Amino acid sequence: MRWNFLAAFQSVMGPVRGGDISQAFGLMGKGMVGIFIVMLLIYLVIVILNKTTKNSDK
Repeated sequence: MRWNFLAAFQSVMGPVRGGDISQAFGLMGKGMVGIFIVMLLIYLVIVILNKTTKNSDK
């Protein structure tokens, strides 16, 4: 008999299957990419604002 750990796990919402885990990792990856893109956009806005508002008198 083949024993599968994920099939043996019973959560509050029901049994956990391997497909559920792969969907969760896919969703987590999309969220991490989204956070990275937002951080990159904020960085680019800061760089652009620093270049455009730079004080030329020194």
